[in-house]
Formats: sequence, C-alpha cells, structure tokens
Amino acid sequence: MQKILLLAASLSLSVTAARAQVDTVRASTLPPAQQAEKLYNSGVSKYNGKNYRAAVQDFDKALALRPDFAKAFYNRATTRYELKEYQLAVQDYDQAIKLEATSFSNYFGRAQAQEAAGMRPEAEQDYGRAAEIKPDYAPAWYYRGALRFEKGEFQEAKADFDQAIKADPNYAYAYHDRASTQRKLNNFDAAVQDYTKVLGLQPDFLPALLNRAAARRRANDLKGAMTDYNTYISKKQDNPIAYTNRGSARYEAADYKAAVEDFSKAIELDANYAFAWNNRAAAHLKLEDYKSAAADAAKAIALNAQYAEAYMNRGHAREMLRDAPGACQDWKKAAELGLETGSSYAANSGCTE
Repeated sequence: MQKILLLAASLSLSVTAARAQVDTVRASTLPPAQQAEKLYNSGVSKYNGKNYRAAVQDFDKALALRPDFAKAFYNRATTRYELKEYQLAVQDYDQAIKLEATSFSNYFGRAQAQEAAGMRPEAEQDYGRAAEIKPDYAPAWYYRGALRFEKGEFQEAKADFDQAIKADPNYAYAYHDRASTQRKLNNFDAAVQDYTKVLGLQPDFLPALLNRAAARRRANDLKGAMTDYNTYISKKQDNPIAYTNRGSARYEAADYKAAVEDFSKAIELDANYAFAWNNRAAAHLKLEDYKSAAADAAKAIALNAQYAEAYMNRGHAREMLRDAPGACQDWKKAAELGLETGSSYAANSGCTE
C-alpha cells in the first residue's frame, strides 16, 4: 500500500509539473507556419535595414519550414537582386511564379533580374506579362519600351512609352525616353514637346535639357538650342559632350571662333574625345588655320583609326598645305571607310592609284 501511495503522490506531482511545462512550451514554441511567418518578417526588417545577407538567411529558414511560402521566395529574390546575385534571384522568382502565377510583381521582378543578368529577350517577355496582368503599372511598359529602343524597334518602343504615360501622366522618365524615340523617328518637334514636359515635371533633370537642345538643333531652332546649351553649361561645367554639342551649334551658326573655344574646352575635359578633336579640325578649316586643322584631325585618327570624317578633314587640310599625295591618301581612306564624298574629292583632284 505504501508503494502505491508513494506512486500516487509521485503521479500527483508529475501532473502539476507537466502542466507547468505545457504552459512554458506554449509561450516559446510556434507551429512551423507561424515560425516561418516570424522569420519572414524578420527577413523583411533586415532587408529594409539593408542587412541583405542576414535577410537571405531568414528567408532561407522560413522556406525550410514552409516550402510553399511564395512571399518568402519573392522577397529572397528581391534581396538577391540587391546582392547582384541575379541568376539566383531569377530562380527564386521562378518558384514564386509557380506558386502565384497571376502576380504581376513576380513577373516584373524576374524581368528586372533577367535584364541585369543580360537575358534581354526573357526580360522583355516578362515585362510584357506584367503589363498584361496589370495594365496600369507604368514601369512594366516603360522598361519594355527601353529594351525595344535598344533593339532599334522605335515604333514599338514609342507605343510602350505611350502606355506608360497613359498609366502615369507624371512619369518623367517615360516622357524623356519617348522624346528620344521621337528623335530617332525624326519627329523633332514632338521630341521637343516631350523634353519640355520632363522639365516641367523635374526642372533639375539636366539630361532632358541637353537632349532638348539637340532636338531643337535638328528642328532648325538654333536660337532655342543655344539657350538650352547655355542653361545646361551654367549648371554643369564638367560635361565634355555639352561643350562639343554647343560648339557644333555655334559651327552651324558660322561662329567658328566660339566653336573652337567650345571644342577646346571639351578636349580639356576629355583628351581622348576623338569627336571633339575632329570637330575642332573642321572649325579650324573654316578659319583657314590649316596646320591646326591637320594636327587636330591627325589626333582624332590616332584615337580612332576608323574615323572617316577625320580622314576627310585632314585631307582638306593637307590639300590647302600643298600636300597633294597626303590629301589623296586621306580621301581614299575616308571612301574605304564608307564616306562616299571621299571618292568624289579624290576623283576631282586627279588622285591616281
């Protein structure tokens, strides 16, 4: 009897202890799905704090507990994109799409990773899928348009930029790139309008100012182009392209001395800028400074041996310096590189084989 009583007492104590242990367990242990959610939230917090490696580790743990956790795949993909692990990001987006095939953000995210990984055809397809699922998501249209622009599909690119602007009428980048597409399509007045819209939305977006100047030049608005170039250069003095382009506008306005000054400034900023050397050679020719023209054209050729226009300009300079053989040689080289006027000059000057 004593043994039984002792056993009963033990059982009574064990029950009490067990109840205490159960309460403790409930306070510290969660079911796998809830643990996964907790780890997922931790990963998101670490991502927001730009602690990307730690975020990936949390998403790894969440997915180990819950392999069908689509949001965890998506966010791990996003984190891997920030780490420039683009192929791994694509793989995670693949899994997210298998689990949530109708989420536009999965396709858009995968497109971004594919584009970064150099998978442009795949990216274009995914941007299109994202736009199809959510037509009012302007970035999907915009990025597909940019890829089409790069391929030279300007009409298709313009159509995408149109859709981006329809989805977001304040999308400055879409106006800017549509303007650049209009330039490619020789619609210069439309390009000027779009660049002007960009500057209305973002007055400090200087590339739009520089590009509007180029569009105005092509639209034969040299005065407007000069205004834009002057405004741009007043705000940014370290861009050799700006000086070269303003120099070209001054050249077109027959202000050759000022053109030389601008091309010289461009060369000062970038001594390897072959285009500026050649343009200064052309301006020196107009000023009848043939020795300087020949030297500048020679420098352009040294920087780019396939520069047909530089051979033409050096040929003209050599002709005026009474170096007929050198002029003939340069004109023939220009023709060989595809500049047909080189053949005409060589023939008209009696150049022989």
